[in-house]
Amino acid sequence: MLRSIPLLLLLILPASTFASKAQGAFWRSLLVPGWGQHYTTGGGSRFLVTELAFWGGYWGFERLGDIRRSQYRTYAAEHAGARPGGKGGVYFEDLGFYQSRLEHNQFARYKDGPEAEIYPLGADFFWEWDQEASRERYRELRNSSASAGRQALFVTGLVVVNHLVSAVHAARLAAGTDEVTTELLPSFEPDANRVWLALVRRF
Repeated sequence: MLRSIPLLLLLILPASTFASKAQGAFWRSLLVPGWGQHYTTGGGSRFLVTELAFWGGYWGFERLGDIRRSQYRTYAAEHAGARPGGKGGVYFEDLGFYQSRLEHNQFARYKDGPEAEIYPLGADFFWEWDQEASRERYRELRNSSASAGRQALFVTGLVVVNHLVSAVHAARLAAGTDEVTTELLPSFEPDANRVWLALVRRF
């Protein structure tokens, strides 16, 4: 049974029928969207503007994630007596699911018995929410931070797409043709139990 079938988008060198100018345009726009178009016709500003907009969105989401992260840590300290410093992701997740350290440890012992992973006694790992509404608010802030991180990752995907689209457009523009063919070629890796699908575009 194959455990995963990831889809890999591969860039293939322009076909040998490309003129050197088309190849130059392709690689320029792959590096900097719009550069190949400017190299060919003096245009392509829309690809560069799109690139700048995407990067602006990326940094905006990253900043929002950082702000929300700081907020939920401060909130946990104020409303649950938690000490966030030096803690990992599991700790912050448990903060949102359990009313207190005692509740977490009791549940862990009930579920896993002697092998349960519990938080040690002492102020460093103590927490107890002042009310249920505070714990729910903490979860909202933490989810908001995680959501901003996912949005930032999504925007990086759009950046990659913009590079690809700009490169293809620049090559076609320089070659003076609209004929594009697409092939989906499989590549098998039996040892890794994976199948890679390569999307090949030829001009």
